[in-house]
Amino acid sequence: MSNTSVVVCTYHRTFEGDGNKNIIDYKNQNFDNFSVLFDDHYNRREEEVSANYDGARICLYSDLDFEIHNFNKEISRFHFWGNHQNPKYFYAHFRMLTYFIKNPIYDNYWFFDDDVLFKGDLKGMLNAYEEIDSDFLGIQVFKKEDYEEFPNVSRLNDRMKGSGGHWLGHCPGPGDNFESVKKHMGSFFPIVRFSKQAMLYLLKVHQDGYYGYSEGFVPTTLASAGYKVTSMLDEFNKFLIDFEDCELYHKGAKFTWEWL
Repeated sequence: MSNTSVVVCTYHRTFEGDGNKNIIDYKNQNFDNFSVLFDDHYNRREEEVSANYDGARICLYSDLDFEIHNFNKEISRFHFWGNHQNPKYFYAHFRMLTYFIKNPIYDNYWFFDDDVLFKGDLKGMLNAYEEIDSDFLGIQVFKKEDYEEFPNVSRLNDRMKGSGGHWLGHCPGPGDNFESVKKHMGSFFPIVRFSKQAMLYLLKVHQDGYYGYSEGFVPTTLASAGYKVTSMLDEFNKFLIDFEDCELYHKGAKFTWEWL
């Protein structure tokens, strides 16, 4: 993983308590390239933020970054997920692109939400996934139709009842502007990995005026353009690579399709 970046996305709420312990647990895995992507509300210095995470490398971003790169898109209140009026989270891939713009040197980029916990050897698990040649790898990705060129993405079915089985009907939604839905997909974003090529393409389509709710926009846009898209979990909650020395949790529960 010498040219792979591992990033935890967070803000000041994890300065103390379990959130702080969790991020330090990531740092202590001794990844070759670990960073904390920190949503900076209060104009803090990197050194000040780093001190709260045992000296971890920090990448700050703020509302100003979103303004500079035109990431601060409006969010329609008629969108199914539009009650979340913060573009840094509705358009989650934009905060990831801010990290990429500041750190464009890696071949692959893992991003973890700060409420993703692990037990065991996370570094070993991510190293095992280095053999998966994919431009977008998500903890859970699903497709509308049986697109044969994406064998490791399950077609949405009765075992994957996201939003009552209507997930893909909500995205694209009001305010979204997709370049294509030729390969219509959705995903769950607490754990994702992008190739450098995928990041560059997402920047291009953004500059061309396309954007949307990240969990649908990203896999659909990349798959429709011919990029490789892969799900870590299949429809039976089985991992693509069954690495027994690490368990992953989101909000205290193991990842399953029941979360969607």
